[in-house]
Amino acid sequence: MRAIDVATYFLSKDDKRELFNKNLIHRNGRDFYEGNARLNKYLHIAQNLYIAKTGSVLFPDEMYAYDNGAVVASVQENYAVLYGRHTVPALPADISTFLDKVFAFLKNASLDELIDLSHEDTEWEEKHIYYAKKDQRMDPMRHVEEYKEQYSDALRVMEDIPT
Repeated sequence: MRAIDVATYFLSKDDKRELFNKNLIHRNGRDFYEGNARLNKYLHIAQNLYIAKTGSVLFPDEMYAYDNGAVVASVQENYAVLYGRHTVPALPADISTFLDKVFAFLKNASLDELIDLSHEDTEWEEKHIYYAKKDQRMDPMRHVEEYKEQYSDALRVMEDIPT
C-alpha cells in the first residue's frame, strides 16, 4: 500500500471536499492549499498512530519535515489530480477500519491544530531545521517506543470510535 492509496481513501471520506479543499492559505511564510496540508497531516498522524499500534509503517513512502509539518511529496505534488478522484481504493478491512477511526478522530481538528500535532513529532523537530530535501527526510521508525507512549491515549480513544 502506498501513501497515495491512503490519501485517496481519506479523500473518499470527504465527498463534498469540505475538509480537503482548494482554499489557498498562508502559514509559516508559505502559500498552499489548505486541503493539501490537511491531507498530509492526516497521513503523518495516521502513519505515527499505526507505528504506535503495530510497530510497523502504514505505507513505505518517505515523509519530509517541511515548515508546516510532515509532507509526503508524491501526495503533495499530485494533490490537484487526487482532489478530482472520487473513488474508494480497495484496502484490507483492518486498514480501512483503522483509517475510518483516524478520519473520525481528526475531522474536527483545525488545520492549525493538525500542524501543531505534526510539530510535536520528535522526528519532525529533528529534521525541519534543514533546507535540503535529502536532509529533511524523516525516519519515523527511529521513534517506535516513543510513539507508543505519545499516542497511547489517542489509540485508546480511537478504539471507542464506532465504524
